[in-house]
Amino acid sequence: MAQVTLKQIAKGADTSIRTVTRALKRQNGVSKIKRTEILRLANEMGYVPNIAARNLRLRKSNFVGIIGGDIGRESVFLRKANDLQQKLKQNGYYPVLGGLPKNEDLLKDILREWAGFVSTVIFYNYSISNSPEMFAGLPQHFIFVDASPVAGCYHLDINRASGVHDGVLHLLQTGRRCIVRCGSVDVGRKDGFDQAFDSFSQSEKPRRIHLPTVKCNFKEGYSMAEKILASGADAVFFDTDRMAFGFLKYAWEKRIEIPGQIAVIGFDDDPWGKLSCPALSTVAHPIEELSEAIITLIEQLPENPATLTFDTKFIRRESA
Repeated sequence: MAQVTLKQIAKGADTSIRTVTRALKRQNGVSKIKRTEILRLANEMGYVPNIAARNLRLRKSNFVGIIGGDIGRESVFLRKANDLQQKLKQNGYYPVLGGLPKNEDLLKDILREWAGFVSTVIFYNYSISNSPEMFAGLPQHFIFVDASPVAGCYHLDINRASGVHDGVLHLLQTGRRCIVRCGSVDVGRKDGFDQAFDSFSQSEKPRRIHLPTVKCNFKEGYSMAEKILASGADAVFFDTDRMAFGFLKYAWEKRIEIPGQIAVIGFDDDPWGKLSCPALSTVAHPIEELSEAIITLIEQLPENPATLTFDTKFIRRESA
């Protein structure tokens, strides 16, 4: 694809190259109407600075961008980003971390600003758009992790059902007769439950109960404890570890034996799970595997982007 020039933008906006330069650099001396028109044209035409395109064509950049949603609140994303940053540094790359903006125009502004020094951009939990036109004209390579596929880009998917299946099947095989699923994060959780019960060979299936929740945090796990115990459950799977920790606190206060009276499994493998008492059984994200795959893609850049799937893993600890 031919590189868009300042001259082409100036012609489209019926103005001078100098005015276009000022508008793109957010400098004074350009009216608001003309600046808006120039920025719109640059966006539609896919303009990036010549020096940016030249650097990336010559592969001089070892900077890699990382963009994710809910950076301040989602510990799983932070662990994924931190692991990737460490592996990038070990392989001679320099990570640049950014938050996912609220709309496509802001995102494209960020990507154009990065174009001069960032060669590859990794998206986590991308949810603004799946339109390939969004990235038209930008010189970077894009890798989407745990997000809706974007045509023409690399995509790494997480199979959440696999770890849930293994965890619930463990409960079934160890004689649990009433298993509660607590939470409302349906991505992979319900599928994993269904697969575990379908693959359980005994003709008499144990009871299964779903207790939906408004939130999936510590407080909700604590407040749901009475309802879980009243159901007669001898095992409970929580959609998040945070909920499981709330339940463990309630069980400690009421002297409920875990896993003797009720087995507990969470999801996310939060770092403090191995330090809780009892240590929490959980389902872990494939964090290291994702980072290694991203490094391989950055270094090899296959010509035909594809979707790669990575399984979650059940980790059995003291609570199950």
